Amino acid sequence: MSTTILLFIIKLVIAGGVMFFLYKDARAREHSWLMWTFVPIIVILTPDFIGSVLAMIFIVIMYMFTRPKGALVKCPHCGKKIHDILAFCPFCRQSVKRECLRCHDTVDWEAERCPHCGSMNLTKF
Repeated sequence: MSTTILLFIIKLVIAGGVMFFLYKDARAREHSWLMWTFVPIIVILTPDFIGSVLAMIFIVIMYMFTRPKGALVKCPHCGKKIHDILAFCPFCRQSVKRECLRCHDTVDWEAERCPHCGSMNLTKF
């Protein structure tokens, strides 16, 4: 097997891992997952091996700085990890927040009372 083919296969494996990570994290955060998933494909086409690996590292660093900050929590319906500020799960499209019927603010799914006004009058599960 020639060195060029071997280096291309290594680049493909690294790009696949980067694409998988970017897809999972960006989809959970509802952050342009389609764009971030396919950016490494452009890098695969470059002939320079070291340059393309460094470009993939740069892509991951850029993503980490631009992605929405916050924790990932489990969706109460489908169990996938989602960003804690989302009101609807990007995977199953079910509501992951409840609404306070007094102040109409969103409340965590498992909350018993509204943290904003103290009301226990929340939408049902």
